[in-house]
Amino acid sequence: MVLPLNTLLNGRYILSRHTASGGMADVYEAKDIVTDKVVALKFLKEKYLLDETQIERFKNEARFTSMFNHPNILKIYNVGDYNGQLFLSYELLKGKTLKEVLDNRSRLSFDEAIDYMLQICDALNYIHRAEVIHNDVKPDNIFVLSDGNIKLYDFGIASHTFDKLGKETLASLAYVPIEVIESNKCSIQSDIYALGVIFFEMLTGKLPFYGNDAKEFALLQLKGEVDSLESYGFTNYKDIELVINKCLDKNLLSRYKSVKDLRDDIVKLKNKEPLKKEGFFKRVFG
Repeated sequence: MVLPLNTLLNGRYILSRHTASGGMADVYEAKDIVTDKVVALKFLKEKYLLDETQIERFKNEARFTSMFNHPNILKIYNVGDYNGQLFLSYELLKGKTLKEVLDNRSRLSFDEAIDYMLQICDALNYIHRAEVIHNDVKPDNIFVLSDGNIKLYDFGIASHTFDKLGKETLASLAYVPIEVIESNKCSIQSDIYALGVIFFEMLTGKLPFYGNDAKEFALLQLKGEVDSLESYGFTNYKDIELVINKCLDKNLLSRYKSVKDLRDDIVKLKNKEPLKKEGFFKRVFG
């Protein structure tokens, strides 16, 4: 259903233009005459209005996003209904998704990748401290503003750390660790795994593992090895590989225990400080 432009919706919003169309929603730029702000309105597509799974995902996004107040997390303003069509009102973002940036440029500089990782870590550390797991951390759900700041969004399949998820909530396979593919056991460490994939992808323009289906992904994650950064032209790469490999460890117990620990090591990479080779590092790299 095409929504009317330049007319008042719900006595509050005037839609100015259609800005994006995704798998389950359409996004419009609008003027909120109550707050006098230009906002984004995200409408659940008409074909999903009777789909309980998509409706719950839409509500889940509103429920979790409204919990947070952090500069690196999309801010939601309001939840509404227009002629039976659910919508979210949130801050209007100017820029591109990280996926669009990578599609255009293939790979980023080391300094850019480090800067983006620090900001994403800040956002995830914040939600993890609130006992929430994002469960769908990927470049599509990370927005790069025109000033270089990062916004994490799309909490449609987020969960509390104490929730047990159903199979229907499985996220994009390229960013999902083996334990989630096999049993859907999501955790803070599964978000950390996704960060390792994104870090590798930003630096190389490639995914560490790529398969055509869940079975192929699982096989590669069980037996595959991540390419050395040396093959992508990096000279001082050993410490970067230490960080990426600790994020991507096949055993979730050997991954970083928290995003804060990961962030601390990324700061060391930025400052060219040596990493402590303890535990995993000492065992694998001596």
